[in-house]
Amino acid sequence: MKRRLIPVLAFLLCAGGISRPLLAHHSSASYDLEHQITLKGTITNFEWTNPHVFIYIDVKNDDGSVEPWRIEGNSPNMLIRSGWKKEMLNAGDLVTVSGSPAKNKTKVMRLVSITLPNGQKYDGQGFK
Repeated sequence: MKRRLIPVLAFLLCAGGISRPLLAHHSSASYDLEHQITLKGTITNFEWTNPHVFIYIDVKNDDGSVEPWRIEGNSPNMLIRSGWKKEMLNAGDLVTVSGSPAKNKTKVMRLVSITLPNGQKYDGQGFK
C-alpha cells in the first residue's frame, strides 16, 4: 500500500507545481485595482482572441500628442455572456473605456467597462 502511495503523492506534487504558474496568469496583480481611470480614444485594433481580448486605442492628450493604449478584457466566452459581439468594435470607433491601469505606468489597462459611440455601455469583465 505504501509503495502505491509514493507515486501518487509525487504526481500530485508535480501537478501542483506545474499548475501554479497557470493560476498566476489570471492574476490582476500587475494592475492598480484601487484607482480606476477613464480614457476616450479611437480604436486602432481589436483582437477577439483567447485567453483575453485586446482593444488598442489612440488617446489624444491636451497638448495634441497621441498615446497608444492597450486595453485587456476578459475572454471572448465571458464577454459574450454579457452581450458582447465580435463585430461591435471596429477600427476608427471613438470609445470611452474605464479600467485599472498597469502598476508599472505603461499604457496598459485592465478593462472594467466600455462605452460605444452610440452610448451603449458594456461590462468589460463579462458579467451581467
